[in-house]
Amino acid sequence: MNKKIIILISLALILSGCKIDFTGDLYTSDLIDLANTKENKKFSLPMEIAYQVSDCESDETSRMISTYFIEYKNTGCAVGEDFMSYATAQVSVPVVNNYDIFNDANDSLIGFVAYQSEDTKFVYVDAAISADLHQSLKNYVYNETFQELSLTDSNLIIRLNNDLNSATVEVPPSFVDNKPIVFATKYNMERRELLIIQASNVNSSFLENNLWTPLFMLENKYEN
Repeated sequence: MNKKIIILISLALILSGCKIDFTGDLYTSDLIDLANTKENKKFSLPMEIAYQVSDCESDETSRMISTYFIEYKNTGCAVGEDFMSYATAQVSVPVVNNYDIFNDANDSLIGFVAYQSEDTKFVYVDAAISADLHQSLKNYVYNETFQELSLTDSNLIIRLNNDLNSATVEVPPSFVDNKPIVFATKYNMERRELLIIQASNVNSSFLENNLWTPLFMLENKYEN
């Protein structure tokens, strides 16, 4: 390979920054139950994460990343299409019914918040980032690699499982089942139907800047 090309690839990797991808499973009945519970409530659900590492032989980064989640189990490591090494892990993240619970616990980098609209007709579902853990992880990444951890470059994917007889979900502009939507779109989900929602770049950038972003909303009805 031409030496100039090697230099350009290396420079691109240095300047691209570090990222972490999130893929989580949510269930319609859980979210509706949670939003309609008046007292503070919290439970944990599994999530898969993938993050850049210097190489697959070193486990120092994995040991550090494991401290940013409730549970952590390393599941592998491989080189991606961008020539970077990515480690994967299964973690647990909190799902709560108000932001105070998530922020006060400060035990997970990312979580989900389900809450009612003011007229109680809908359940809003947001992704939330812990301000303290996010800043701590950014500091660690920069000190170790001189690169910035960026949520703007991250992929946030939700596998929404309908375990009710039926459910209606409205998704803002994003990718749904790998298809881009540019307007808020309603989906009527049958029992055991799966909807894969990938947050748009705008949502990821909003998450980086505001530490939360809207994902979708459900009609607040329980049909089971």
